[in-house]
Amino acid sequence: MKTTQLLLAGLSLFIAGQALALPDGRALYIQNCNACHQFQGAGGIGLPLNAAKFRDYSDDYLFKTIRNGRPGRIMPAFQEMSDAQVKAIVTFLRKRTDTKPRAYDPSALAGDPTHGRKLFEKHCQRCHGADGQGRGEGTGVTLSRKRAFLVMPPAIANPGFQAAASDRLIQQVIRVGRPQSGMPSFARLGLKDQDTADLVAWIRKLGKRVAKRPRIAPDEPPSHVVESPYDFDTTVANVKQALVGANFRIFPDRYLEQGLTDEFSVNQRQIGIRFCNFNKLYDMLKIEPRLGVVLPCRITIMERANGKVLLVVPNLKVVASWFNNDQLLALWKRMEDTFNDIIDEVTL
Repeated sequence: MKTTQLLLAGLSLFIAGQALALPDGRALYIQNCNACHQFQGAGGIGLPLNAAKFRDYSDDYLFKTIRNGRPGRIMPAFQEMSDAQVKAIVTFLRKRTDTKPRAYDPSALAGDPTHGRKLFEKHCQRCHGADGQGRGEGTGVTLSRKRAFLVMPPAIANPGFQAAASDRLIQQVIRVGRPQSGMPSFARLGLKDQDTADLVAWIRKLGKRVAKRPRIAPDEPPSHVVESPYDFDTTVANVKQALVGANFRIFPDRYLEQGLTDEFSVNQRQIGIRFCNFNKLYDMLKIEPRLGVVLPCRITIMERANGKVLLVVPNLKVVASWFNNDQLLALWKRMEDTFNDIIDEVTL
């Protein structure tokens, strides 16, 4: 009897220990998802996560969406999480939305993409774009500015979505629509199952047309370092003159060691020149509010012990990759060209 009791007690302790060791989905959601989707799933920077949607989702779709994200969009890929952690978030979302996973036949639908394209152009292209990458600026993070959509329509050609969503999941979403974000039920529009299968076939075609994003080399430096042919004071003056000529507003200088040591010990031959063009800033923040953490722009000027003067400029190719948003790429490219012009002007 005592042996049985000891075994039961040991088993209870083991089960309790296992339960305590399981990842906390709620805590993981707050840490990784809350900033964009909000705790109750109302959305903002990210799309809303509500029960009306989750009733149509499989857990496999949710798992793959968290794991792989949406390349080129705001939703990042959480590759560093364990499978158990991702599953814990999915479990938390199910509990919060009070929904159960929907099971789908994983086999592909037999659809006619030619007919699907005609249906897509008639019913879907206005919102999702001719290339299926979504239309409209911004992400719905604020209601204070004018935009075409409450939330930006999903990029259904995105490789992350294409990999996560089965044919029949896509077909189900087309059938029921997303009334809360303006997408109608296509069943109510009179589309039959074969019509929706044809639409899915065309959506798959769009997914194959998406160009792969260039990968950033692992050794790509986060900053460019250029030696100035002039002394420190001349270099500082040249940088400011070039920035004003490029229509940037210059903020007060800030020493690199400022706030890290007392004012009498600060190295005044290491300075950061901060600047901004507010029109460009507004355009960028409309697309990606998180840019606030790296703005305003900065050029750092440092005089070394040997008298050499170095200019340190952020590598915008690397900075852009942090935000996983294709809409930013053209703006970053123009900014990078401007930075290069300024450095050329300063160092000539």
